Amino acid sequence: MSTKKTTKKPTNSAPSPFKGFINFNLNEDDKATIKATTLTSDEFVALLDQFADDGFKLTLSYDDYSQCYQCIGTRKDTEHPDYGVMLTGRGSTAMKAFKQWWYIVVNLIGESSWVDWLKPNTRYEIDD
Repeated sequence: MSTKKTTKKPTNSAPSPFKGFINFNLNEDDKATIKATTLTSDEFVALLDQFADDGFKLTLSYDDYSQCYQCIGTRKDTEHPDYGVMLTGRGSTAMKAFKQWWYIVVNLIGESSWVDWLKPNTRYEIDD
C-alpha cells in the first residue's frame, strides 16, 4: 500500500523587513553634476567596498522593464533604523547607476535617516 506524500508549506516567522523605496526626482542641476562626475574603475570598486564596509548592501543589475541598469542599496544590519528602506539609482551603465545612487546618498540624504525620506503610501486614502 502506498502512502501519499504531503508537502508542508513554508511559514514566515517574521514580517517582511521591506519598508519602502525612496523616490527622488532629480533636478537639472543634480543631473548635470552626476553626469560630470567621473570615476575610474579603481575608484568605482573602492567606493563599492567602502559602502559595503559601512554596512550597506548594494545590488547592481539590469532592469529589463526600464531598459537601464539599477543600483539598489539598503542597510544590512537588521537593527539599523533604515533597514528595509531601499534607494535606487539608474543609468545606462552599472557605474552610472551607482553614481546616481551615491550622489543621492551623499548630497541629498546626507546624515538624515532614510525613513524620513519615505513618502506616505496614499493608496488606502478614502475621500469621505
